[in-house]
Amino acid sequence: MFVSDNRLSRRTFLGASLGSALALAASGARALGRTPQGGRFSLHLPWPTRSIDPHDLRDPAAALFGAAIADPLYTLDAAGHPAPALAQSLPTREALGTVVRLREGLRTARKAPLGAADVIFSIERARGRGAAALLAEVPRPAPYPKDPLAIVFGTTDPHKLARALSSPLVSVVPRRFDPRAPDGTGAFRAECGDRGIVLSRNPFAARGAAFLDGIEVTRADDLATSLRRFEAERDDVGWLGLGLHGERRGAVRFDLGRVAWIVLQIGPQAGHFALPSVAQRLVDAVPPERLSHLGLGPLPPASGDPGWGGPPAELLVDEASAHLVEVARTVAPILSRPGHEVTVSTIARAELGRRRSKGQATLSIDVVRAALPGPLGGWLSLATADDPARARELASKPPKLAPNAPARALTQGLRVGVLGELRVAGGLIPELVLARGGEGWDLGASFRRRGK
Repeated sequence: MFVSDNRLSRRTFLGASLGSALALAASGARALGRTPQGGRFSLHLPWPTRSIDPHDLRDPAAALFGAAIADPLYTLDAAGHPAPALAQSLPTREALGTVVRLREGLRTARKAPLGAADVIFSIERARGRGAAALLAEVPRPAPYPKDPLAIVFGTTDPHKLARALSSPLVSVVPRRFDPRAPDGTGAFRAECGDRGIVLSRNPFAARGAAFLDGIEVTRADDLATSLRRFEAERDDVGWLGLGLHGERRGAVRFDLGRVAWIVLQIGPQAGHFALPSVAQRLVDAVPPERLSHLGLGPLPPASGDPGWGGPPAELLVDEASAHLVEVARTVAPILSRPGHEVTVSTIARAELGRRRSKGQATLSIDVVRAALPGPLGGWLSLATADDPARARELASKPPKLAPNAPARALTQGLRVGVLGELRVAGGLIPELVLARGGEGWDLGASFRRRGK
């Protein structure tokens, strides 16, 4: 169930108008009965819920909910052209350089006012995390004299700047941002905890508040919990299916596409198996029928030998990402060979990041978010996941990529292999409409039909 292109959706009219015009348009849409306000929905997800960091390349919670809580300065239209979101207009060339001006009166869900200093903080924070390659040619921003809403970006090309700043990896957050209490200008305010996330409508949303009152997300410890609860009519959405033992009566299937890739990464201490492209060669040889229960999207036929020839190794995976744990437990025995055993080790995400940064992760499975739509955006993210410093160097002369190059073709020369996709898919109750976003869902534009 999708919001059709001709539906008067929240983003259609809210992205182009300001102030009272937004309220008038919203009330007009409600009068037409096209986008009912109110209602909630609940679901269980096999993904961590204790934090959301829009700038983190590997954060699955940000892949799923980042766009619901924070906005970038620009957005991309259907043709891939940037348009203002939090910015007042497209970047302009002025005497001091290329200038971006923030819209006036912006406040976050936690009522923090936003200005140029917050934009500069957000961009540099993103540069140090998931957007290293994406921002490689974006000059460090500086305040515009005597204008608290303006930022100067050297003499960079305005169009290229706007496109880079449209990435969800460069979303604007306040200077005191804390992923455990995430804050931004999105359609929802998020309250995070070890066992779940509560999203509630943000009345200060820069591009219009959500149609729903809220969404209740509970962390599941396995892939079966969501399906079991959906089948028993205790949840409104079933993650990856219509039920565990049977299909829920009246349920509707949905698939809103990819929000991240699930990847295998090889560390530098793996000897000759740490050479570029080996990770992709291994996962290309994994039989797709062995992965079919994991909801990884369309998988190509297997080719080659999936046998791990490096030293005996732990396959590290985030202990709070039940979906990734299931993937790791499926893949490990396929890779293992006598004398080259691969065993799964579940550890805290922070520890996984520490080991990877120190070159102490021989094998790991994780998610990687796309910096921008299209092959180049995917390559920038995968290259950054492999080696941020090298990715920054390569970004000035990226490889020539076919317009429709699949993700598995983007990892040539990298120690990262694309195993599958994290997709927003499963089953839902008929009265719930999940809107499609740029990638995955647009939760702010999703709604629940009124009962007859």
